[in-house]
Order: sequence, then structure tokens, then C-alpha cells
Amino acid sequence: MAKTKSPFPKSAVIGAVLTLSAFAIFNCVGGYDIIKSSLYTPSSEMSIIIGDLDLTDLGKRTLYASAPTLEEKTNFNEKCNSHDKELYVLGCYNKGEDHIYLYDIEDKELAGVKESTTAHELLHSVYARLPFWEQGSLKDELKSFYDTLPEDNELRKAMSLYDEKEFYDELHSRLGTEIKELSEKLEKHYEKYFKNQDKIVEFYEKYNKKFKELEEELKTLTKKMEELKTYITSESDNLAKKTENLNAKILNYNSRVNSGNYSSYQAALNEGKQLQNEANEIDKSYKNLNAKISEYNNLVNKYNANIIQTNRMMDSMNSNSEKIETVNK
Repeated sequence: MAKTKSPFPKSAVIGAVLTLSAFAIFNCVGGYDIIKSSLYTPSSEMSIIIGDLDLTDLGKRTLYASAPTLEEKTNFNEKCNSHDKELYVLGCYNKGEDHIYLYDIEDKELAGVKESTTAHELLHSVYARLPFWEQGSLKDELKSFYDTLPEDNELRKAMSLYDEKEFYDELHSRLGTEIKELSEKLEKHYEKYFKNQDKIVEFYEKYNKKFKELEEELKTLTKKMEELKTYITSESDNLAKKTENLNAKILNYNSRVNSGNYSSYQAALNEGKQLQNEANEIDKSYKNLNAKISEYNNLVNKYNANIIQTNRMMDSMNSNSEKIETVNK
């Protein structure tokens, strides 16, 4: 049988393979990112944020290639598909666009949040760029370290929200920005992008600390308010019964005095003094109750002030958040 000849000369095929190989090598060594990063010009605020992160050359090049931008509420929601009232969506990495979008939070009490979010999204960009064989090895190390975390660790609670498809990508970003003491392999991995990974974690701890403080204060206030409310309700009922009982005694006493139904003046006087002492004790109890009511109202004021502050911070962090309700006195 006669051999058919390829319409393409061997030299053309070999040339195409060499071209593809050259492109693959060029891309693997970050050539594509070098070009993309050179086209990015950060805003003045982004320049400050990037400078504060203290990135390595590779980290900075990867971040620049992902062209991070600060977005106002409406545009951010659309770019990041953020419409969840329960989740704090502070940023996103759009893999298709190879673009990082950051929510432009203005709350000064949340210092560190923009830096932390930028670093978090940078690590998503890093993960997307890793060859599959490196991702596989990294997954093993991420899972190995994750399994050492206590069951009640905050990170474990957060990671329970993610399915298997997103788990390792998210874990990679969260470990790198939220945990200081990592395994040696993970520390070496993050050192490729951050000159000081502890500094990155401190940005997260800085703004997260404020929420923890408010949360703990709310728990303490709630417990005290519940205890006081229980006491006030019980004592109010108790004093109402004592007052009713005393009033009945006083009516009976007055009736007996008016009818001369006492063996002597001294006997009537003694019973009158006893009733007066009971009245004084009840009056003292009412004053104490009013003090407790005043204390409760002060706690309600503190609680509501805390809620207002929390709502403002939540609104700053989540453009779709719903406010926690204050309580009435």
C-alpha cells in the first residue's frame, strides 16, 4: 500500500512543537506574568497597601499580574457576585479574568482589613497558577497541618462552610493569612510570596480583634441583663405580694384602732410600730429594686451602643448585611 504524505512538512510540525514548548516554558517561569504585571498601575491607595504587605519579587509580580482594584459597594457586588447577607465578602479573585477585586472599606476601626484581604486574594491567584503536580503536593501538606488544629479552632468552623471543590484553595489562602505557626514546608511555601508572613497574619488579627472584643462584650452584657431581668421580675412579684399583704394588715389595724379593739394603748402602739417596720423594709426593697432596674437600663444602653457599633462595622464589611436589632428597656 502506498504511503500517504502529510500535507505539512516535518519541519513545520517540529517548529510548531518547539514553539508550544517554548511558550509552555516561558509561561512556567512567569513570562506571561512579567508582561501582565508591567501593564498594571496601582492606584495611590493600592500602592500603599501593596507596600505594607512587604511582598517578595514573585509575590509582587503575581499580585500586579492579577491587577487588584478597590471597588465601591455596587460594583463590588456585581464583580464578586456578592449578595449574601450572612457572609462577609471582602474580596474575590476572578480566575477567568485573572483579576482581584477588593471591597473599598472606609471604617477606620477596621485597620488592617484591606491589607489582609489583598494578601488573601493574592494567595488565591497563586494557587490558580500552580501546576497540578504542585497543587497535589501542597494539598497533602495543607491537609496534614489542618488536621492538627483543635476541633474548636475558628478556622475549622469557617472551613466547614466550603465544599471539597473549594476547600483546599480557600484553606491555602486562610492558613497563609491567619495562622503564624505553620509547618516548615508551608512556611517555605509562603516565603516565596511574603517576606514576613507573621506580619500578614497581624493585619488579620488587628481587625478581627475588634469583632472578638465586641462579641465578648455582648455575651457578658447579655448574661448580666438576663440575670438582672430574672431578678427584677421575681422581686417585683414578691414585693407586690408583700405590699398587698401589708396594705391588708394596715386596713385591719386601722379598723381595730377605730373600734377600740385593743386591750391597751401600748398594744396598739406596738403593732403600729411593727407595721411601720414592715413598711420600711418594703420601701428599702423597692429602692434596691429601682437600683437594679437602673443598672439594667444602663446595661441595655451599653448593649445597644455595642449593637450600633457592630452594625456599622458589619455594614462596612458586608455590603448586603442586615442589622442586628437593639433591645428595648
